[in-house]
Amino acid sequence: MISINEYYRKATHLFSLIIPIIYWYFIPNQTHAILLVLFFTALFIFIDTFRRRSMLIKKLFKVFFDKMLRAHELKGKYTGATWVMIAASITIIIFSKNIAILSLIFLSIGDTFAGLIGREYGKIKIGSKTFEGFIAGLIPCLAIAYAYSPLPFHVSGIGAITAMLLETLPLPLDDNFRIPIGSALIMTIILASS
Repeated sequence: MISINEYYRKATHLFSLIIPIIYWYFIPNQTHAILLVLFFTALFIFIDTFRRRSMLIKKLFKVFFDKMLRAHELKGKYTGATWVMIAASITIIIFSKNIAILSLIFLSIGDTFAGLIGREYGKIKIGSKTFEGFIAGLIPCLAIAYAYSPLPFHVSGIGAITAMLLETLPLPLDDNFRIPIGSALIMTIILASS
């Protein structure tokens, strides 16, 4: 059974959909989006860095986030939320708007479905993740890729598969970092070669 804290953690992943939504609807200018996401990334890094040094920030983290954090995050590593912000910054800076938005959606939706279903029903292990989680994340990502009209499906579909492979496979770097950057890179390469 999945703990309530894991549901809270995954809710924060869904909340990260605010980044591509704001970029698509409210701040369509890439330069303005970069400035906004860099501001929040710097803020997240600052808080994450000082939660180990400042008693006030440490106490606030303990009250609001302690039960949601993974073991490595409790030991002082960056939180998943900070990695999301770092990846969002890099993705928005480097990649086209249509690709950046979709890769950030893959992170929010795919990782959430993979985590919840994989933890509850996963039997076939792939490192610390599961095949069932991979499929659970892949299905909504493929549906989103199919519905996302700014990119051809052969590009967005391969982006969805890449995102969920990067979520599942036991690779270095946080999956919140590698999912959007890796899927955006693959989609960019495929789109350029089409």
